[in-house]
Amino acid sequence: MRKPVGLFVIIALWLAAASTFAATADETIKKIASLAPAERKAFLEADARKDGQLVLYTSISLTDYPKIVAAFESRYPFVKVNAYRSTPSGVFTRVETEARAGRYAADVVASAPVEMWELKTRGLSTAYLSPERKAMPAGSFDAEGYWQGFEVTPLVLAFNTRQVASTAAPQSYENLLDPKWKGKMSLGTEEYTWFNVALEKIGRQKGAEYMRALARQQLHMPGSSSVMRVQLLLAGESAIAIAARGRRVTEYKEKSAPIDFRILEPYAAEPAFTALMRRSAHPSAAILFVDWMLSEEGQTKISDDAGRIPVRKGVKLKPWVQALFQKDFAFLSPSSIGPRLNEIIEQYNQIFGLQRR
Repeated sequence: MRKPVGLFVIIALWLAAASTFAATADETIKKIASLAPAERKAFLEADARKDGQLVLYTSISLTDYPKIVAAFESRYPFVKVNAYRSTPSGVFTRVETEARAGRYAADVVASAPVEMWELKTRGLSTAYLSPERKAMPAGSFDAEGYWQGFEVTPLVLAFNTRQVASTAAPQSYENLLDPKWKGKMSLGTEEYTWFNVALEKIGRQKGAEYMRALARQQLHMPGSSSVMRVQLLLAGESAIAIAARGRRVTEYKEKSAPIDFRILEPYAAEPAFTALMRRSAHPSAAILFVDWMLSEEGQTKISDDAGRIPVRKGVKLKPWVQALFQKDFAFLSPSSIGPRLNEIIEQYNQIFGLQRR
């Protein structure tokens, strides 16, 4: 039996009206910009209740991201977080592939610097400056709001205390060129964050000259894993590990392993960033999540529950983690590494004698 044509018209008009009433991310951002803090909070929470959920795409580890999600859901039980986890490139590929198919599932992406740049250049993310950014250090967020750092991986110079006396440990990158360290240091095969920050701060030409001199120190380059290099350091296979992950080093030191570290200038650090998707289907819930991630409560949970290193100033940290905040970080910027990633990789491989893949 044929249904009346008028019924289809009514349904079509109803669907069109429903889509009209659904605010976009940009419209929601514009609306809350004019609200006082208390009104803003009330609006977001009320609208997030209507959303009822949000979709998070992230490259945070499988053991850590569920802890962050659980803490948020405990704070806002009316919002269910549906998460998809992959590598940074896997996260971006999924977002891009879905967009090409006209599907926009992700509301928030929490991932690495290069992916933040790709999301922006392809128009997949939108500019949102959380009011929580005022407590964040310079360099940890995009001035336009396309990414905002929520946790960080500081890179330190680690050394085996059985092989290197504390008084003899290098105090600067220039010290690493001392002939006595030749053949005694390790570097990862993919330390692009450390490499790019150093070149950016020292100057690309002068920095490249330094890197060539460092390469002549017969570095051990066993692979890309910093964890493996620190383990080899503890086993005595090298005396010094360049660009070691600070969190791992401080954990070993706290457990009385024969390891210590120095913070050299520039103090390279790679943040994990969060970005709001332009075509978010649940913009208020997504904004609430981003704000919470950057808030004192969220940053504390990221530290206490997930064991990550938060970016926000003034968050109470465990003493051994606090030791990593002796100097200001030189944050890796998506806008610095994103447009020139292939160039950076090629230069790194050429200087350190690594074969192209």
